[in-house]
Amino acid sequence: MLRAEPITENYADLARVEALAAEAFPPKEYLAPSQMIGMAKSGGFDFWALRDGDAFVGFMTVMTYGRLAYLFFLAIDGPLRSKGYGSGALGLLRTLYPGRRQVVDMEKPDENAENSAQRERRRRFYLRNGYRATGQYLSYLGVDYEVLCAGGGFDFGSFRELMKRIRIDGFAPEYFS
Repeated sequence: MLRAEPITENYADLARVEALAAEAFPPKEYLAPSQMIGMAKSGGFDFWALRDGDAFVGFMTVMTYGRLAYLFFLAIDGPLRSKGYGSGALGLLRTLYPGRRQVVDMEKPDENAENSAQRERRRRFYLRNGYRATGQYLSYLGVDYEVLCAGGGFDFGSFRELMKRIRIDGFAPEYFS
């Protein structure tokens, strides 16, 4: 059964978390686990290891603000992808943050993008798992993202407030629809 454990600087599988973060995210989207650990110390940001029994499966980071839970990062270990762990992580997200709207942003679909097929697979994954398009987009760190939401109506004002709380050098989102 999938469960979440907090990741700290003393986490036993920290090297696996670091390797997965480097493999799963392109350089423009990469955030070092040490930065995520620091963000978790400031509150309103959770850094979770995903485990199935004793096995490390992946990780997710979640920011909260008001009635929103923003899935900032989700990464499943390469050999375990397409085995239901991503859907399990989204179910765990709903369990960990009950009554909150789940929000995620993902690279905006673009048929000319180098990773166009991957973007479409990601989008279908979230839609299959109960997320819906909000009609909102944002751009940060040189990448355009589509915003998806599950668990109720999307409150764009609250989402903007949540995004203002992200403290990463060079992070200044621009919004468009």
